[in-house]
Amino acid sequence: MKSPVHMLWATLLLAVLATTVSASAAAPRTVTREALHGRILGALSPQTPVKVHVLLYGQHEAELDELIEAQNTPGSRDFGHYLTPQEFGRYFGADPATYARAVGVLRANGFTIVDLANNRRDIVARAPAAIVSAFFRTPLELHAEGDRVFYAARYAPLIPAALHARLVTGLNDYHLLHSHLRRRPRYIDDNGDFSWSPQDVARAYDLNPLYAAGLTGAGISLANATAGAATQSDLSNFQSTFNLPAAQLVSTPIDGALSTSCGHGCANDESTLDMDWATATARNVTFHQVVAHTTAGNDFDDVYAYIADKLATTTHIASTSFGSCEQGQDPDEEALDNGYFKQSAAEGQWWFAAAGDHGTDDCQDGSTTALSVDFPASSPYVVAVGGTDVHATVDGNGNVTKYKSETVWQYGNCSQTDGLSSDEAGGGGVSTVYAKPSYQTALTPKDGRRDVPDVSLLADDVNDGLYIYNRTLQAGNGGTSEAAPQWAGLFAIIEQKKANYKNVTDPHVRLYQLAASANRTTYFHDVIGGNNGIPACADDFTVFAGYTAVAGYDRASGIGSYQGANLVNAY
Repeated sequence: MKSPVHMLWATLLLAVLATTVSASAAAPRTVTREALHGRILGALSPQTPVKVHVLLYGQHEAELDELIEAQNTPGSRDFGHYLTPQEFGRYFGADPATYARAVGVLRANGFTIVDLANNRRDIVARAPAAIVSAFFRTPLELHAEGDRVFYAARYAPLIPAALHARLVTGLNDYHLLHSHLRRRPRYIDDNGDFSWSPQDVARAYDLNPLYAAGLTGAGISLANATAGAATQSDLSNFQSTFNLPAAQLVSTPIDGALSTSCGHGCANDESTLDMDWATATARNVTFHQVVAHTTAGNDFDDVYAYIADKLATTTHIASTSFGSCEQGQDPDEEALDNGYFKQSAAEGQWWFAAAGDHGTDDCQDGSTTALSVDFPASSPYVVAVGGTDVHATVDGNGNVTKYKSETVWQYGNCSQTDGLSSDEAGGGGVSTVYAKPSYQTALTPKDGRRDVPDVSLLADDVNDGLYIYNRTLQAGNGGTSEAAPQWAGLFAIIEQKKANYKNVTDPHVRLYQLAASANRTTYFHDVIGGNNGIPACADDFTVFAGYTAVAGYDRASGIGSYQGANLVNAY
């Protein structure tokens, strides 16, 4: 005799089949993109817990961009009046009665409420797979592709009208975000090769006058959206090795215990790089890593949500070095996440993201007819950070003594004498998703689209590789993921200098203003050499032409890299 539990699951599965057949009879169903990948192994076990984000329509949506512009316009009554997450929810959240009904509908249908977001738009709920399948009227199935197993909804969900929801995410874990860290392991000190220390970078980018003035990010918290936790012991060893003051590490794991591992092909070297170099720039900052359980896009939904919706009252600078190309994203996940970045902008919380390490081919699909850029860097509410190669004077002891010039980061080694891939270049190009934001209209090409990057910084892992400490001292680290946390660190210093985050103007607005000023070359290093195309030999793909750096803004280096002390003092 079957147990009551088994009878319940059988009943639920029959309900799934019945609703699927009924829906199929009523209208053709749209098969999801994710369901077309790999081979089907069978149904996801009915008891498997599945977590979803249900996003409701917000009120006053048309006013949100107007508010963000007013918050950053001197003379406006809203100038510097950033919202708390609770204030955001009261005005821009869903209608309260609609929100309450949606919560009730989910509970009545077997969901457990995980979080009621302060923004009062998002509801996070969890239920067994069988319940989720029945409620959204689509089977959830396991697939195998290569060495990876993932789950995906067979059909686009049918969202019950009673929810009044805009979208739902969490019905697949197919889409993975990627670290933007690059490493040339053979470039180590004992064979005479060169990597940069924090002191080298400080001299090249003129940070020492800030430290002499006591501007070190003290009292400021910087959040990092990541996967694979960095460790306190590695941070302490990095600080000890380079005689740095002790920055504080705070860790918040999402959905599980804190772990240095993070699933398929993922370790904590990216988090370590972010930690070491955000704190190498802002040397007394509190570095708060918010750690995803895996690199799946639905796990990063939770991380972005936590930073924007839970930390925004105390943390106003955030960075991430994970991303994926726009075309490879789940559109609903991207819309959900961009909503969190937009919420952050209204709250006075500024995001910095690595622009990618594959030039104009962020998707790495070899299609020269579909150039691609990286999300979340392409979001109009995120500062996109590209990559450069810094040319400096180095003394006989291997110390950088003077900045000379900068070119766009691009490395091609067709002979592959170092035994490594040659497809490296700073990410940049034109968004296929987002229109041109107002702050870009004066300086960027008249293309009607969001252009990236906004700014840049050293990223070359061959000539400018950075040291990190990950169980041991490692040299030759690079990628735009070394650039983004340093820009975030500089803004922690700006926040400290301003004494109150409400005195900090949106970096998009202020950086482009300064880049258009007569003194722009005292605030930025204008990168005027190099190209971010992928060499023809890379991955046997046809050459990606890329964009060439020119005076002023370009899609290879943005408005350039910072001259630390001058930019902070002018901000």
